[in-house]
Order: sequence, then structure tokens, then C-alpha cells
Amino acid sequence: MPHVPSGDIRTVPLFTVVKAQVLAGSEDNGSPQFDAATTEKIEHCATDRKQCPVRAPQYRDLNGDGKDELIVGIEGADHVLALWVFMLKDGVVTRIMDAGATPLSVEVTGGDVILREPTGTPGYDMRTVYSWDKRTQAMILRVMEFDEVARTAPPKSAP
Repeated sequence: MPHVPSGDIRTVPLFTVVKAQVLAGSEDNGSPQFDAATTEKIEHCATDRKQCPVRAPQYRDLNGDGKDELIVGIEGADHVLALWVFMLKDGVVTRIMDAGATPLSVEVTGGDVILREPTGTPGYDMRTVYSWDKRTQAMILRVMEFDEVARTAPPKSAP
């Protein structure tokens, strides 16, 4: 992963980080993180933004050290979103979160990353919260719960 002498993760080009992580992920487990079509689209993001599966980066201080972390979403096959968070550790870009989801929404609030996903149960969504864990030096799954979804239309009355 890239070294960042400035100490500011915002100075690292997004696609440098993404391409390095795609390569590193393949070496870690012996298999690609994305299908061949998604990997090919990532390779061409700089020249073909319309087909690029990498979403706009977000920068937030998630670990409370006063420096922003980089949050990246990459849409893969079947609309599954790879959600990665990176921080600088000793000047090196380091991934501290790797989650896959088919989110209805992604929210960052108070240092937490919150994913809301559909479930197979009508009337319920799943809410997953990732938070910084000082001991492991990573964003960890802290809460996973099913939330009742408010009805958008009133129930039909009996005849």
C-alpha cells in the first residue's frame, strides 16, 4: 500500500489505493475480491468514469485521532457494495474495515459506519453498525439488528 509522508490520507489518489487493495486482496487469499468484469472496470476508472464502480470517496475521523480516514464503496456484481475504510498507520495506507452489503443506505455518524439493508422478512430492514475498536485497531461490527420499517401506505381495512 502507498506510503504517505504528509500524514494526510486525502493526498493519496483514490485509484492508487483501490488498485493496491484489489491487488493485495488477491494475494492475501488467492482469489480475486471482485469478478473479472468489475476488476476490469476498476482498471479503467481514470478513463471511463461512467462505467467506474468506485463511488465518490468520503473522509471522516472514525477513530478519534483527529485525522480523517478514507471510506470507499465499490459496486460489484449483483449490486453488492464492497465498503472499505483506510487509515494511515505509521505513514502507510492500511485497510481497517472490509464489509460487503446490498445497502439501502450507508451513513457515517459519530464515528460509526451504519449500513441499512433489506431482509427477506417483509416489513423489516437490517441495521449494521461498525465502530472503531482501539484494541484491534480496526472498525468492528458492533451491532446488527432488525428494524421494523414504517409503512408507506395505510393497511387495508376489512370489508
